[in-house]
Amino acid sequence: MNKEKLLLEIDQLYEACITNNKAFHLKIDICIAPDYLVKKVFEMTDLDISNHWITIDNFGIIHTLQQHSNPLTEAKRGQIAIEKNDFFDLIEVVLFPDLIKRLGKTNRTNLPLLQFEKTIQSKKIVVKEIRTITSSKKKKVSRLVFHTMYKFKKSN
Repeated sequence: MNKEKLLLEIDQLYEACITNNKAFHLKIDICIAPDYLVKKVFEMTDLDISNHWITIDNFGIIHTLQQHSNPLTEAKRGQIAIEKNDFFDLIEVVLFPDLIKRLGKTNRTNLPLLQFEKTIQSKKIVVKEIRTITSSKKKKVSRLVFHTMYKFKKSN
């Protein structure tokens, strides 16, 4: 995993999300979940993410910007608005979380949700949707796909 290359790809994906007004789907596969993370997720949630790609796509970025980037709205929620640089911390939050929680399931797809928390200047929370592929007919792979992110001021 070349971190500089990943940061550049995330930057380009972010820019595409804020400038493109046509429907599109782009994703960045960050890496396959490393063994230490697979073990930590299983210990904290009883979910097996072995052989899952950690992925960020435009849908997650767009959702996050629409739901969590307005400073006034986020302040009313007791949160801090998400900014472009927060997406660069995504890799650190997911690969080296302080805490992982199981949050239930997604409304639309009924897939499990995981919440990865890490304190980096302020608490960042990243929610991933688990997409486990059970059929190998279309050569699809299982993924942890970035779903949304929000952050709080670090409590003392």
